[in-house]
Amino acid sequence: MSTRRVMGTEVEYGISVQGLPHANPMVASSQIVNAYASATARARRARWDFEEESPLRDARGFDMSRHVADPSQLTDEDLGLANVILTNGARLYVDHAHPEYSTPEVTGALDIVRWDKAGELVMLDAARLAAVVPGAAPIVLYKNNTDNKGASYGAHENYLMSRSTPFADIVRHLTPFFVSRQVIAGAGRVGIGQEGRDHGFQLTQRSDFFEVEVGLETTLKRPIINTR
Repeated sequence: MSTRRVMGTEVEYGISVQGLPHANPMVASSQIVNAYASATARARRARWDFEEESPLRDARGFDMSRHVADPSQLTDEDLGLANVILTNGARLYVDHAHPEYSTPEVTGALDIVRWDKAGELVMLDAARLAAVVPGAAPIVLYKNNTDNKGASYGAHENYLMSRSTPFADIVRHLTPFFVSRQVIAGAGRVGIGQEGRDHGFQLTQRSDFFEVEVGLETTLKRPIINTR
């Protein structure tokens, strides 16, 4: 079976401002993105084109009505948040309360790893650049999936597939793989439960936050396979 297909990943980074526990995470995330964009001469700001995409369009063949959607799903409403296309084809932007790095689209798993690691360097540079802005407090970024206070944020992976592939087949074959690979690739977490109050160690950071197998939502009733 060939592994050559268009694919990409997106990583939301945890963020905190040293000495300011109540700092606005959206402001801090914007500082990260803007600092990196300002230092990169060829980076380009962009407004996302939703002509062919809707955050309420479900891969199973229907659209969720806006009046029943959670406000966090209405991401096609441009809030003027920081958003830039990088010179490597990646996208660096603010997603809700997190800085997010989306890799360029590639056609192999090894390239995904390369560009994901490049994203770590981008975020490291961005934090350093934001820290030297006059009057700015140091910002710390975490490549994790939970703050151990009940909040969870994610890393997503995307694969281009033929539209003719039955969606039930995708779910049937991918779900066991996504679940079982945590034994090998799980990031690990100290604490049990969404807020990590119980003692213990888990192989994966996000298992406590999944509620359904398949779904359109991303910030509530989180699914293993997202249909957006």
